[in-house]
Amino acid sequence: MKYLFENFTSGDYALMYRWVIGFFVISGSLILMILQDRKDAYFRNDRNLLIIVTAFLVFFAGTRGNNIGTDTGNYYNYFYLKGLHIDNFFDYLSALGTDFLFAVVLYIVLPFKNFTLFLFVVSALMNISLFKFVRRFTNNSIDGSSFLLFVTMTSSFVFLNYEINTIRNGLAIPFILYGIYYVIQKNNKYAILYFLIAFFFHRTSIIPIVCVCLIMLCNNVKIKYFIIFYVLAVGLAYTGFGFDKLTFLGQLEGEDIKQLAFQGETNYRVGFRIDFVFYNSLFLFLFVKFSNLKNASDLFLIKYYIVASVVFFFNFNIPFSDRIGGYSWIVIPLLLFNTINISFPKKKLSILAWVTIFYFILNHILLPILSGGDDNTR
Repeated sequence: MKYLFENFTSGDYALMYRWVIGFFVISGSLILMILQDRKDAYFRNDRNLLIIVTAFLVFFAGTRGNNIGTDTGNYYNYFYLKGLHIDNFFDYLSALGTDFLFAVVLYIVLPFKNFTLFLFVVSALMNISLFKFVRRFTNNSIDGSSFLLFVTMTSSFVFLNYEINTIRNGLAIPFILYGIYYVIQKNNKYAILYFLIAFFFHRTSIIPIVCVCLIMLCNNVKIKYFIIFYVLAVGLAYTGFGFDKLTFLGQLEGEDIKQLAFQGETNYRVGFRIDFVFYNSLFLFLFVKFSNLKNASDLFLIKYYIVASVVFFFNFNIPFSDRIGGYSWIVIPLLLFNTINISFPKKKLSILAWVTIFYFILNHILLPILSGGDDNTR
């Protein structure tokens, strides 16, 4: 079996990702700024650039070797090889004990006996779903650049992990975003549908679902009280408090806090993480400072960001807590997009382009330098 990137090491693969996404961010931003006064050309190129970067991600993640991403080999050995010898779907589902929709995807691909095909299908599902989401969120580029929103998402330091490592999280993310979008649109029927799809791709999706429900229940609570709650949560996390101290949470079944709290051999740093607190707090400050807090969409997203961040902070004592942190980071691009569109309507394209470039530099140049190469996002 031949892979397009089979001779790449993990380091080479990550470096290539940074170079290509960096190229898309800079060149795409410049192209769109040049074309912004030519409406037809702008809309056409915004869509075409989005198609190109989506196609790259599908092939880049879908044709990788088994050595790229820790979980890729695990998925190959545990799900793929083991599943080849099971004919009945329900036997397969009970034997592997994995998430329902993920099992459906794997079971459909199994008869072809090609693991690369499985990786390709998973990559296509994730990236095409994300493509459709950004087109919906931006109203097909009418309310802002779909391309810039998409590459802002890909510029997150955790995005490559969704592509090659935490695969089921990656599959769930677009549907969580869809669910949040439809809650904002007050279309609860579609919101429930997409949240269910996310949950059946990965059960930890219950975390953002609960966060959304809490915000809806506290709809009339002013934002200042959410900020006070955020500050208190940081203080509690600093003293060592976390959800790991609440023993009843460990009784949940499946891949939940109990399994995420695995204490075996791992280099992941646990305990209070000032770096993550500073990172989340920086963006919270920017959103509160520059967002229109009278705008219902922005207000909901900021409240969600606060609650999801608090859940993240209360999981600092377990390894791989960044997988939970990702549920707060996924709305950063949406808030950046909304804040710029609402606060700077006349210069929204150029400002969003420069913010996207800075976001890429922050996550892929500055953070690796400041962390000294320490990678705690597996």
